[in-house]
Amino acid sequence: MKKLAKSAVLLLLLTFILPVTKAWPTSFSEIQFLWIFFTDKGNIESARKKSLPYLPKRTLVRRIKSQRQPLDYNDLPVNEDYIRQVEELGAKIRYTSRWINAVTAEVSPETSKAIEKLPFVESTEPIVKYKNTIQKPPDLAPGILSKGEMHPFYGTSARQIQQISADAIQNKGYYGEGIVIAVLDTGFDLAHESLQNIRILAEYDFIYGDSDTKDTPPEDDIGQDNHGTEVLSILAGNSPGMFIGVAPEAEYILAKTERVSYNGTIFEQEIEEDWWIAGLEWAEINGTNVVSSSLGYSDWYSYSDMDGSTAKTTIAANIAIEKGISIVVSAGNEGKSSEWPYISAPADGFNVIAVGAVDDSGRLADFSSIGPTYDGRIKPDVVAMGKNTYTADPNSVDGYRQQDGTSMATPLVAGTVALLLQASPELIGRPENVVKLLKFTAQNSTSPDNRYGWGLINAQKAYEYSASPQLLEEAINWNPASQLFSDENVKIYPNPLNRSISRNQITIYCTENIEGVEIYNLSGLLVYKNENLGNTNTTHWDTKNNRGKEVASGIYICIVQKSSQKIETKKIAIIR
Repeated sequence: MKKLAKSAVLLLLLTFILPVTKAWPTSFSEIQFLWIFFTDKGNIESARKKSLPYLPKRTLVRRIKSQRQPLDYNDLPVNEDYIRQVEELGAKIRYTSRWINAVTAEVSPETSKAIEKLPFVESTEPIVKYKNTIQKPPDLAPGILSKGEMHPFYGTSARQIQQISADAIQNKGYYGEGIVIAVLDTGFDLAHESLQNIRILAEYDFIYGDSDTKDTPPEDDIGQDNHGTEVLSILAGNSPGMFIGVAPEAEYILAKTERVSYNGTIFEQEIEEDWWIAGLEWAEINGTNVVSSSLGYSDWYSYSDMDGSTAKTTIAANIAIEKGISIVVSAGNEGKSSEWPYISAPADGFNVIAVGAVDDSGRLADFSSIGPTYDGRIKPDVVAMGKNTYTADPNSVDGYRQQDGTSMATPLVAGTVALLLQASPELIGRPENVVKLLKFTAQNSTSPDNRYGWGLINAQKAYEYSASPQLLEEAINWNPASQLFSDENVKIYPNPLNRSISRNQITIYCTENIEGVEIYNLSGLLVYKNENLGNTNTTHWDTKNNRGKEVASGIYICIVQKSSQKIETKKIAIIR
């Protein structure tokens, strides 16, 4: 059955996502890596005739339930004539994305300029440097427990499973059966004892374009697949008495989309977001219900880009959610950074479940990235154990070790989502309802903040609500948006400001001294800045930009820097 499934999946891979480059370039300085975005998809009727390949039943069911149709505009193929003309100019196409209506390509500077002049090219963007958010494991794995010290069933994984009450759902017989989880990570070695019985639906290496996701020296450095193996074990591990994952009976789609190092050096060269996007499109086509991914992109973005709709991976995640997939990603490990402590893309997505990390007592890990998003939404969404979390030791076939990182908290939440989908099939294809359910039943549901989000998930409580139609309706009808700005230390009035009945002045009040104020429009453009305000807890904005011109009516984002070095974000509405 697995061989047939893999054959079908690889056929779909060739149909939908076109991996062209098989080998890693020898020199990064000789070429440019470019996103090429097209204005349209050409003749729609012609495109539709080419967009009706076989889709697995589970994909069709989820799509129809989520978007009420099996195919939409995003599924139409990228115009072949557009691609051909780009290739004729000398571009070497790497991947084609239907969802974003774009290709990524290797081009020379001269070719890049020629491509930009094509009438059907909307824009081009360089594929830029990747930010590695993985916490590197120690050389020697400490803290491996003996059988005498372990839980008789969960073994080393007892604390991380029990802290979120996932064991309570498992005790009712739910282990993820019938649910498909896609893991987008560094690669996967299935030799470990805890992964011997894993149910693999398909796997693919988007770096080299083959179906082998474990280390393949010399192309891969030794240890390339360590992180992915650890993450997968938290989800799918099944070694009773030693280690149990959250969803060991789920089916898995494994996508190798991330490079850790190259020739012994931490990989910070130009790495393509297209690997992640291609992996996500492939996983969606093949019936995925839940995606677990521990990646973060921020180096080439500014904070204003963390608005839920700018970063390429965030856009792709949003599309996958529209198609009925729950996307669970790590918030990031930059919490101690003075320059960028915030979550990174795609964690900024609107219904993306961004996961922060706590220790075994529920205290926030100091490395866990924080919110808010640039447009003022609370992030992360929830937290789980990401400090001293037990995983399979990928350097052995029967060892276990403790690891740190929001990467380790993410599969705990993704696995819990799979259990809830199995227990309550009405949630399948309704990722927005899954997000609400997790938040509504989490530890800090009534007092969310930008460190813990809505708090430590409570799988048992989420299950109880999902099992009761009345309680589930209460959770689904709950509006977490009412808590977007839960901190009342900053007040803005009048808000909204109606220019027809009020003078054009907005007062900004804070319980602490205000160090500075910045106001941006929704396009991310800074329109007003006032810094070094000194010892005052009140300031005013006359609704003019820094050039003295009155700003247009609309929604603005006000960022207030407090004396405690904390930042608060508020929305301001100006109407006529």
